[in-house]
Amino acid sequence: MITSIGIENLGVITDARIDLGAGLTVVTGETGAGKTMFVTALDLLLGQRAETSAVRRDAEKAVVEGIFALPAAGDEVDPASALDEEGHVQSAVAARIAEAGGDVDEEAVLTRIIPRSGRARATAGGRTVPAAVLREVGSQLVSMHGQAEQMTLRGQAQQRALLDGIAGRRGAQALASYREAFAAHRELEQEHQRLEGTRSERAARIDYLRSALEAIDAVRPQPGEDAELAALAARLGAAEELQQAAGTAHTLLMGDDWSEQTNVVSLLAEATEALSRAAGADAELAARLETLEDVAVRVSDLGAELSSYLAGFADQEGMSLEDAEARRAELGSLSAYGEDLAAVLAFEEQAGRELLALENSEASLTDMAQTVEAARARLEEAAQELHAARVEAGESFAAAVGEELAALAMPHAALSFRVERTEPAAHGGDDVRLLFTSHAAAEPDDIAKTASGGELSRVMLAIEVVRARTEAFPTFVFDEVDAGVGGKAAVEIGRRLARLAASSQVIVVTHLPQVAAWADHHLVVRKTDEGTGAVSGVRELHGEDRTEELARMLAGVADSTSAREHAEELVRSATEAKAAFALASGVRMRG
Repeated sequence: MITSIGIENLGVITDARIDLGAGLTVVTGETGAGKTMFVTALDLLLGQRAETSAVRRDAEKAVVEGIFALPAAGDEVDPASALDEEGHVQSAVAARIAEAGGDVDEEAVLTRIIPRSGRARATAGGRTVPAAVLREVGSQLVSMHGQAEQMTLRGQAQQRALLDGIAGRRGAQALASYREAFAAHRELEQEHQRLEGTRSERAARIDYLRSALEAIDAVRPQPGEDAELAALAARLGAAEELQQAAGTAHTLLMGDDWSEQTNVVSLLAEATEALSRAAGADAELAARLETLEDVAVRVSDLGAELSSYLAGFADQEGMSLEDAEARRAELGSLSAYGEDLAAVLAFEEQAGRELLALENSEASLTDMAQTVEAARARLEEAAQELHAARVEAGESFAAAVGEELAALAMPHAALSFRVERTEPAAHGGDDVRLLFTSHAAAEPDDIAKTASGGELSRVMLAIEVVRARTEAFPTFVFDEVDAGVGGKAAVEIGRRLARLAASSQVIVVTHLPQVAAWADHHLVVRKTDEGTGAVSGVRELHGEDRTEELARMLAGVADSTSAREHAEELVRSATEAKAAFALASGVRMRG
């Protein structure tokens, strides 16, 4: 809760330090005294937009500081409460401020500095932070209810959030399950659409790969065949010249049967015989003989190889030059699939794998459609569960709010949630509308169209009173919640604010004594005229001072005897009612 607010040079307030306690705190004062500056100060602490026009005209800057009490580490939260997360919420506040670099112990200090010129500055735990950090932690510390907040009740998103907030654990679990199912379905559906969208491209690719593999298989090339054929074609093209050269060389080396020409083999044989006769007498000559014998063997082997080479031309491996060139042309027809035969064979292997994957993806497209349909069924089931939770919560909540509105001088008013199934979206498969009618003769319609400002104020109060039965929130602030009412309705507003204050800190800016009489703490904002301009101060009232303020609110003057008696009666009645309420609920009375 808020334990203290410091205000410097904000509007008509020059310097005020306001200590706040638990329970119901009312803020009163004459029109123009600066009551709204109290709410403005809270708005600034909660990260709202800072206007330089709010700085007092004779000051260079305005400063607002708020001290918020946080629960000790050992504080426990009632585990039976549906959404009683006060301890967890405030622990999150401490963690967020620490994450931003601020220091937090048992209390959090938030400040806002608005210079007359330049940018406003925000701090949390002593560390400068973006205003967004104040908005983030402020939304978990204070629930503001003023004219601006009334407008949020008119928005469909806010109406849906209200319904989900009151749906308890069942609603929270249903919403979480729905969001999980929605995300899974959307991801699968997007993948399915992507596959469907590329189906024609895949079909064209499959046709291309199939025709390419068929063309390669028809030729059926062998690794290295292109190089071998090139060499063969070159040899076949020069066959006559090659045969003549090889034949001449063979004849010179080996001789032939029809010629008496001396040949190399014969000459080497004669030389070997000559050396062998004399080699026994000289070791050096014996070594030369070994070399000559080796040469003779090598020449003989070469002659045999040439003979085989010449014999090969008779067979030519069963292929003519024309056959070789035709085969090379077949291999050349595969050039679209690679720059050489090795690249073509690599393409064939890769294309086979790709074709198999594409054919499998076509088969899996049918499976994908079934998977998407199953995910859609799970989404529909989750949407139906969320719908049921919303309808149930809306009916019971609307009935309870209706009872509160009847006590707030709106006996014929009715609040209801219209929850209609619609196409699934991120927030659910429902169109949620908050309907309202102020009298039985009119059909309920969207609250944005049917409720006046004063009616919205009481509706919001009734909503918070009902929510307080199952939810705990640190602090509520109501500005002009009693606008447009008086008499018995004002007394009932005070009663409900007091009941709300039994579990939360409640701060109310009011001009009605019937509401102010229920306060546990009464603050008054008073203005004085000085030479430098109007100056307002804030102080807490007790005893006779409080009676005088209530009398002023009743009669316009503080010294009216009848007004004072009426004020005392209001306070006495409120005190007795609070005591009875505390006794019935087992809550110790404050004050």
